Amino acid sequence: MKERRIQRLQEQIKARVAEIVMHELADPKIGLVTIARIELDKEFTVCKVFWSVLGDDKQRARTNGALQRARGFVQREVGYSLHTRTVPHLEFVFDESIAGVIRMQQVIGDLKKEREARTGPETPGPAPQPTTEPTTEPPPEPPAT
Repeated sequence: MKERRIQRLQEQIKARVAEIVMHELADPKIGLVTIARIELDKEFTVCKVFWSVLGDDKQRARTNGALQRARGFVQREVGYSLHTRTVPHLEFVFDESIAGVIRMQQVIGDLKKEREARTGPETPGPAPQPTTEPTTEPPPEPPAT
C-alpha cells in the first residue's frame, strides 16, 4: 500500500477511534483517554492504537482493561467507516512517551527547585545596552517652557 494512503487511513482511523472511545463506549472504567497515534502496517492487517490516560497506574490499569474488552466493538465500528476490503486487527497499546515527558518535566522542575535552594532565586540581570557609535552631532535641546 502506498505511504500516502496509509497516512490518510491512519488519520481516519485515529479520528474514528477517538470518537468511539469518547462518545460510544459506556464503560465507567474508562478515564480521560487520549488517542496519541496510530501505526498501521503496510499489509493493512494490524493497527496499533497508542493511547494515554490522565491519572495514576490504577486508572491506567482500569482503562487498559476496559479498552481490551471493547476492542471488538471498536474494530467493528471502525470497519463500518472505512471503505476498504479488509479491516485491520486493532491492538490497544499504552503510549509510554507521554508518561516519559511528564516524568522528565517533573525531574527538571525538581532540579530547578534544588538549584534555587542552593543559589537563591534567579533574578534577571540588567538588560544589555545597545552599542552605538559616538556621534558628532550635539544632543537635542530641551523644549522651551
